[in-house]
Amino acid sequence: VSFTPFAESSPPERVVAFLNQLFTTLSEVVFRHDGTVDKFIGDCLMAVFGAPQTQPDHAARAVAAAEDMQRFVEAQAPAWKQEFGFDVRLAVGINSGEAVVGNLGSEARMEYTVIGDVVNVAARLEAMARPNQTLVTAEVATQVKDGFRFNSLGEAEIRGKRRAVTILELG
Repeated sequence: VSFTPFAESSPPERVVAFLNQLFTTLSEVVFRHDGTVDKFIGDCLMAVFGAPQTQPDHAARAVAAAEDMQRFVEAQAPAWKQEFGFDVRLAVGINSGEAVVGNLGSEARMEYTVIGDVVNVAARLEAMARPNQTLVTAEVATQVKDGFRFNSLGEAEIRGKRRAVTILELG
């Protein structure tokens, strides 16, 4: 959140320096929860839990990682504000379901990734989330047994979806 104005007004080297700091730590959080960093997309990190190794508790791992990421960024934000001159805050979207995992691309270049509607919904949730907010689907909240509190935000229309999706906020 707030990355675009920073990137617009900063030299590319400064933008890369910030992103490298951010992604180093966020990646470590993903790894600590036995997730896989799928890719970096601009200022976004896409992480996967439950693939390539099956994890029955993949949803809980993803939610715990999101909590840790939010806490880390909140703690680090004052130092980043001083060093880079903007308020760093995260918006996170989490979904759970079936997807295709494997190599995708062309004959000239392949990339390991995860593809499916479940990924698109998670990306839409991330785009809908406010600063410091983690949004999850009802599917995620149902799979996560204990240790997390969710506040229902009701159903929301998601661009490209025929039916509304029940969304909850990690509290």
